[in-house]
Amino acid sequence: MMVERSLLLVSLLVLSSEAFVVPPSKTYIAPSAIHASTEQRAVKEEEVDVVVIGAGFGGLSCGALTSKYGFKTVCLEAHDTPGGVAHSFSRYSSASKETPFSFDSGPSLITGLSAKSTNPLRQVLDAIGTADEVDWKQYDGWLVHDYADGKALKMTAGDGGEFEKAIEEKAGPKSRRAFEKFKDEILGKGGLAEVSAYIPPFALRGGAKVILSIFQYLFKMMTIGTKGLLLTGPFTSTMDLYDMKDPFLRKWFDYLAFALSGVDASNTQGAPIAYMMSDLHKPGAVLDYPMGGMDALIQALVKGMENHGGELRVNSRVEKLLLDDSSGKACCVGVELSDGTRIKAKHGVVSNAPLWNYCRIVKDSVNLEDKDSPSTKAYYSIKEQADEMSATRSFMHLHLGIPKDGLPEMECHHSVLNFDHPVTDEQNMSIISIPTVFDESLAPEGYHIVHAYTAASDNFDEWIPFQEETGKVGSSPNSGTSQEYGRKQGYEELKAQKAEALWKAVECVIPDVRERAKRPGSVVLIGTPLTHRRYNQRYKGTYGPGVNPGKEVWELAGATTPFEKMFACGDTSFPGIGLPGVAASGTIAANTIASVQSQLQLIKELKEIDALQ
Repeated sequence: MMVERSLLLVSLLVLSSEAFVVPPSKTYIAPSAIHASTEQRAVKEEEVDVVVIGAGFGGLSCGALTSKYGFKTVCLEAHDTPGGVAHSFSRYSSASKETPFSFDSGPSLITGLSAKSTNPLRQVLDAIGTADEVDWKQYDGWLVHDYADGKALKMTAGDGGEFEKAIEEKAGPKSRRAFEKFKDEILGKGGLAEVSAYIPPFALRGGAKVILSIFQYLFKMMTIGTKGLLLTGPFTSTMDLYDMKDPFLRKWFDYLAFALSGVDASNTQGAPIAYMMSDLHKPGAVLDYPMGGMDALIQALVKGMENHGGELRVNSRVEKLLLDDSSGKACCVGVELSDGTRIKAKHGVVSNAPLWNYCRIVKDSVNLEDKDSPSTKAYYSIKEQADEMSATRSFMHLHLGIPKDGLPEMECHHSVLNFDHPVTDEQNMSIISIPTVFDESLAPEGYHIVHAYTAASDNFDEWIPFQEETGKVGSSPNSGTSQEYGRKQGYEELKAQKAEALWKAVECVIPDVRERAKRPGSVVLIGTPLTHRRYNQRYKGTYGPGVNPGKEVWELAGATTPFEKMFACGDTSFPGIGLPGVAASGTIAANTIASVQSQLQLIKELKEIDALQ
């Protein structure tokens, strides 16, 4: 475990996008995602090579890669559609009986996927052979609206100087010069951005055998040198080292850090921000949006898994782990579903569930009265990790389908905040996506989709009085578990109050949005932290792991767990939050199950097609 942890900390895989929540509605089920037939459900016992718990991007990446490695893999999803907090869903209205509003529930800004890159998710797609399944819309940036002065700054990708001009208009020539100098330091030869991508996730695995898989990258690891401390430490240390003291720019990097991780630059590792700077400001940099919405990207992962013999099963909730202590060590040998089906896993079980949820599953699987059993001791080790792990805050969400008549051309993505206040203030920052700017097929003719959310800045504790659920976190709406919070007095009033920040943010982009939302055919969906908790099985409706008390940045465990043949991936595993981050964690978990020889062979194949550095 210590070998794995120390090597993971210097390898510094990074992330550059967000993942958020699902609104209170019935989820759209893509036809190719349904693999839970009556015949399959009738099977009460079966055996496969690998079971993956959860079909978020981490679980799908892991399942697709274990299938690629030749393991018979089953990916089990409790919800009725894959994608986790990043899935897509649809709603019909009187606007059209044929075309629904197809909403993204999660990420809005994506980079490094439309072409071969160091993005771990792109590398997974290249490995499983479905990178070309997605039609990408490339675009150049997004608008940042500042309540403090009423102005909007465009974050323009690439190295053409447009963003530098925008900084000068916003904060003056001194700020522009400071940014240019700092950017040159970070993006220069051997700089922090280049170093942050030295070790790809395909070279990593859990356990001591990582020494064998990473051997060909040892020279690069040695050249990281003292920059390793900057990459694993808070990004504020990097700004201090390079004498970047400009007040506006320090607020800007707090904004970027918060959008990535739910905490500011003083608590966000240097690696992801340095990598993101490269993604945004290197020559030719663009942003990417998948035509057809996030479901197009999800289905590329599902198809890659299926093409290699893997299987996705939705509506398949894991209730317990099948444990075996007969060897004198705690070992996971399979899972039991809510319908009683028991699935043995010859080579391993991978949990894509957040650590808090995984801990609950383990608790339900052990005999706590037998305190000396290896499994019970393993449970208490996991419980200690879960109890120590802080959680970031939650979200309010606003999904709209509105008429677009009379609206001018606009940017797809927007952020709205007050730069005079700390970005971490409650409900200070809202993020807005209007994907029909790129893809009109996502809505009935004549309509726009708008998705706005408060970025990890809503307090879950305010919603606890309305939480009447008697079952486990995220129980399926069809499971019989009570989900009555929406009927308790005061809930709708608080929901309207907390959604007001989102309406005001959208008004910065579409001033008459409230009037449009009242027209026939419009759709208005408001999601709360309880919505997030219920539909996405997120402890306290959290965005993901926070920074533990007394620490500066995340300290996340790797792929291995206290149970033999039990592995972990997802946003509470290294390297953490974001689509690239969870794809990296899924890759590491899959590599850990595979032989070193198979892992090295896949690295070779990816290098041959220039998909890996």
